[in-house]
Amino acid sequence: MKKRLALASPFVLVTAVVVAWFIFSRHVPWSVPEAHRPPATWATDAGLTLTFLGVTGYALSDGVTTVLLDPTPTRPDPLELITGPVIADPKLGEQWCPKADLVLVNHAHFDHALDVGEIGARTGAIVAGSQNAVNLALSRGVAKEKTRVVQQGESFTVGTFTIDVRRSRHTDILVSQPMSGVIPPDAKALWFFKYALDDTFAYRLTSQNGGSVWFHPTSTYAAGELGGLEAQTLIVGVTGEKMTAEKARGLLGEAKARRVLPTHYDNFFQPMRKGLALMPGANLDRDKATFLEVDSTLEWGVLDYGQTVTLGH
Repeated sequence: MKKRLALASPFVLVTAVVVAWFIFSRHVPWSVPEAHRPPATWATDAGLTLTFLGVTGYALSDGVTTVLLDPTPTRPDPLELITGPVIADPKLGEQWCPKADLVLVNHAHFDHALDVGEIGARTGAIVAGSQNAVNLALSRGVAKEKTRVVQQGESFTVGTFTIDVRRSRHTDILVSQPMSGVIPPDAKALWFFKYALDDTFAYRLTSQNGGSVWFHPTSTYAAGELGGLEAQTLIVGVTGEKMTAEKARGLLGEAKARRVLPTHYDNFFQPMRKGLALMPGANLDRDKATFLEVDSTLEWGVLDYGQTVTLGH
């Protein structure tokens, strides 16, 4: 019996890899349906501009200071991920992220942090996040004085933005804290699983012009996680754990947001040049219904690659 189990285990593993390969390597084009597009009034409001950079990446600007959130335009495909180290493409970084004053990192997995070091070193931006995110930036040539290891509960200011930091939690993927570990500050090229998880953070960004955004790109939530800090716009992850009415109620109850932008819905195993494709398992119809069940007056908007919206006060 033990021998049969030993033989079965590799077969199950190989089968799982083949199935996953088939699911995630296929590009199924998807256009944002009318029901999910942001209201036209967003484009005419005065306030912050927000541009979608794929996965959980955004460029946020008040016209004076530009903040990049999880900018990751380099998108290794499944074959690249399993055949060697993955590195940032500087041409894509410059194309999608030409300037920045601050780069904020939710956590240090490759789909959130692969390009952070290259972008930080090229633009001279401050790179802020967990110790692993900072170490990754240091290893890619960002000067130490241009980095900041953030802590739960702190606030700091860069340019015209004040950033409030709150601890979040990564979605469990088979195990708690998936692909966790340490990234050394002298790291060389890394395999995808070496972009290691330590801390996960959410950020509230408030501009001097009055605009405010909660960047909470994980689908997890614990009561009190946002510290009761309010923001007009909530960016929230919708893949991973199912977004329940209880979580939506908690997030909206703390943030008091009047608009919600879901994130982490695109298939980041495909390059952006192929166009938008949904992450397998994403269900934006269900997620929208869940949030509107809590507050029917909410504005909802799903963005395409490179799309910019203006977030009013």
